[in-house]
Amino acid sequence: MDRGRILILGNSKESSFELRNLFDNHRFELEIALNKEIGKTVLSSRMMNLIVMHTETINEESEESTEFFSYLTGRGISLPLMVLGEDADSCSEKIDYEGTVACFEKPYPVADVLDYLADL
Repeated sequence: MDRGRILILGNSKESSFELRNLFDNHRFELEIALNKEIGKTVLSSRMMNLIVMHTETINEESEESTEFFSYLTGRGISLPLMVLGEDADSCSEKIDYEGTVACFEKPYPVADVLDYLADL
């Protein structure tokens, strides 16, 4: 994915910037959303190539967590989804999404993440 657009979605500045730092030295256009509502706004106004979510956005106990995936499905958005963070593999069970989902646990295997991006 050369010069692709990546939406980074976290629930805090810390988690969002942690993810941004993985991609910052590469040739991607990065959009950062500090919550799902901002993420929806970005997705409705810009063409993106990938959604990257921190596990904290999926593990939270709220209706908003599942509503985001319903929003994507309702809009016909099936972008690849990358989940990064603690217990990323177990988070995949909580994701009701029709697009492809890749999970990478912390500490991040940067080479594997970049190989995944190159295959998109």
